[in-house]
Amino acid sequence: MDWFHCNKCFTKRGSKFAVSSCGHIFCEACIKSKQCSVCGASCSYLPITDEMKPQEKVFFQEPVKLIQSRLEHISQIALFQRTQMERVTAHFKHKSVELERHLKEVTERGYRQHSELKRENAHLKKKLAELQRETAELKKPLSQRRVSPAQFQTDGNQRMSLPVAVTSPVTPRSRPMSHIGSAESQGWTRDRGHSLSSLTTPGSATSLSSHSSIHEHGHRTSSSFSTPTRTQRQTPNTFPFQFMSGLSVLSPRR
Repeated sequence: MDWFHCNKCFTKRGSKFAVSSCGHIFCEACIKSKQCSVCGASCSYLPITDEMKPQEKVFFQEPVKLIQSRLEHISQIALFQRTQMERVTAHFKHKSVELERHLKEVTERGYRQHSELKRENAHLKKKLAELQRETAELKKPLSQRRVSPAQFQTDGNQRMSLPVAVTSPVTPRSRPMSHIGSAESQGWTRDRGHSLSSLTTPGSATSLSSHSSIHEHGHRTSSSFSTPTRTQRQTPNTFPFQFMSGLSVLSPRR
């Protein structure tokens, strides 16, 4: 070391040197107890030997060697810290990949659930519309319903039939044949009686009796013809009636 010398006598020779607490180097000959020979300050002395502490030896080492050793130490420190940083970075990268995969799965599941909910909502809306239509149909009076046995669809393929009261159409009653026949026969008998009374001579008792018998027999004959259930008794098509002058009268039914 070219710079190492005694700060008082500037000698480089000798084997014993010491450094004062005020920062001056002295050889063994220039050392004074409790006082620095350069600045005169009270001081203590540290012998310069190999037994000094590392933090004390640093001041007597070559700067280049010191820098190299320090750089190696610094590089080791930097390598250690870089390794720790890489481990932390790898951990967060792996965590980021897992989170991205989980996010993708959640997104796809949410999309599928959204699609299913949309389909289910459409189905429920359709079913609600059908139920509203059936409810409106049930609220109508029986006379306004178009379909008599209303079919209502339940869950699945099952169907529930609700009976609906249907009024039978009113069948017009047929007019009784006996009344019609008796009325026609009575009218025909009256007309025929008037015509017969004009044919007989006035004052003839026989013609009056014949006319009354014709009138009574006409009622019986018309009633027998007008009753459809009595099929055993049939009146002949021609009824001869004898009068005084030999005039015969034929029945109008043929």
